[in-house]
Amino acid sequence: MQTSDPTRTPLRLEPALVERPWGGRRLVDLPRAAPPPDGPVGEAWLAGPDTRAVPANDGRADPADPAGPTATLGGLAATLGEAFVGSAPFARYGARMPLLVKLLDAVETLSVQVHPDDAYALSAERASGHLGKTEAWLIIDAAAHASVAWGWRRAVSRDEVRDAVAAGALETLLRQLPVTPGDVVVNEAGVVHAVGPGIVLYELQQASDLTYRLYDFDRRDAAGRARDLHVDKALDVARLTPAGPAAPPLPLAPGRQRLATTDAFRMERWTLGREAAPLEHAWQVEPRSLELWTVLEGAATLAWEGGRCALERFESVALPARLGPARWRGDAVLVRGTA
Repeated sequence: MQTSDPTRTPLRLEPALVERPWGGRRLVDLPRAAPPPDGPVGEAWLAGPDTRAVPANDGRADPADPAGPTATLGGLAATLGEAFVGSAPFARYGARMPLLVKLLDAVETLSVQVHPDDAYALSAERASGHLGKTEAWLIIDAAAHASVAWGWRRAVSRDEVRDAVAAGALETLLRQLPVTPGDVVVNEAGVVHAVGPGIVLYELQQASDLTYRLYDFDRRDAAGRARDLHVDKALDVARLTPAGPAAPPLPLAPGRQRLATTDAFRMERWTLGREAAPLEHAWQVEPRSLELWTVLEGAATLAWEGGRCALERFESVALPARLGPARWRGDAVLVRGTA
């Protein structure tokens, strides 16, 4: 049997469920996910370096790479390089998976945290292998009066932040941003933030796990141990002035909106068959970047020159940068991430 070209084959992704002390159980039934852990599930990693991927042509067994029928996105990036990840992330990161996509279910407030930029990561955290981390959230569900901490209420000093952490009063310095479904929050590297309780969100971020906790509400693990804080590193990278105003969504075409634009990625929302949007969107996957897609509502069918596949809510696919022309059709809301 002839192997299909892995740079022109969309990949259906298998999410990994991650136990977190602040999580719940709303993510345990995701399509194609492995059996969930017994404890609270805070995150579903939909796409990232370790995400398992199979060819998306509705069950065909052609291998995604020469090693066999199942691969990881990081392995494909390392093997196929620019042909898979695209010219822009390849120039920035080399042959590595540039983006990570998650769903978060916050039953309790997450830790107050901040992420470094690439320059700090490469100097202070070189041994970790991680780069910096900018992220964007799209709110999927939110309880009444839900909010996220997003930057400071006013300009603060390092000593003021240290004193507030020691006194258990850091929240008094944080800006609380009310959120409802459909809202977008962009956390550039250096912006202090925390997801509040009662929120389910989609997150697009750089593929990095560098997180510095400033405050964790004295949360304890099952053995009674407090989670580590990283106050010194957090203050090395944190912006000490309030975050600027959020940019509104940018209409691109009927049924298409740009939700976030950063140095590391772009995030868009595409709507099919509702809100006066067309039933079908055709476009060209450009060699500049691979594309990561997740169905947030409804169901949709992806078609390309080599086949088609149907996706339901919360299923995700990765489209290699050399895929070429593609088409979505259905009644759905999708989110698109590119580097």
